[in-house]
Amino acid sequence: MSAIASMILKKDVLCFYALNRRFHCRALDLAMRSLTQLGSTAAAVMISIFLLLYNKNMGITLLINLLSSQFIIHLIKRIVDRPRPYKTLEWAVAINPPKCRYSLPSGHSGSALSIGITLASFFPALRIALFVIAFLVGISRVYLGVHYPTDVTLGFAIAIITYEVFIRMDFTSFIA
Repeated sequence: MSAIASMILKKDVLCFYALNRRFHCRALDLAMRSLTQLGSTAAAVMISIFLLLYNKNMGITLLINLLSSQFIIHLIKRIVDRPRPYKTLEWAVAINPPKCRYSLPSGHSGSALSIGITLASFFPALRIALFVIAFLVGISRVYLGVHYPTDVTLGFAIAIITYEVFIRMDFTSFIA
C-alpha cells in the first residue's frame, strides 16, 4: 500500500472512531437511526413518487439522478468489495447493521445528496437545509458503524457528479 493510501486509511479510521465511539447515547442512537432513513431506498421511492405527482419535471430529474448515482454506487460497491467497518474493527459500535456487506461508497449518503441537490435546484431557498440534512445522513452512517467517512464522501461525490452530468446533458428533455 502506498504511503498516501496508508495515511488516508489511518485518518479514515481515526475519524470513524471519533464519530462512532465518542458520542454514543440513547438519544443520539434514536436520532441517527431515524435520520439515516432519509437516505434509504424507501424514502427515495416515496419522495420520487410524490415529486412525480407534484411536478413531473422535478420527479423525472430526481429519478434520473437517483437511478444513475445508485447504479454507479452499487457497481463500485461490488468491484471494490470493501467490508463494513463493524466487520473489520472489533471496537466499532454497530447499530442495526445492514445485511449488505459492501461499504464503499455509501448508498444512503449518495441518495440523500441526490435528493437534496435536486430539490435545491427547484427550491433554492431550501438549499442550506437540504444540504445539512444530506450531510447529517452521511454522519449517521458513520455514527451507526456501517460506513467509513471516505465511503460517505465518495457517495456524496457520485451524487454531485451524476447530477452535474445529467443536468448539463439535460436528459429530462428527452423523457418529459
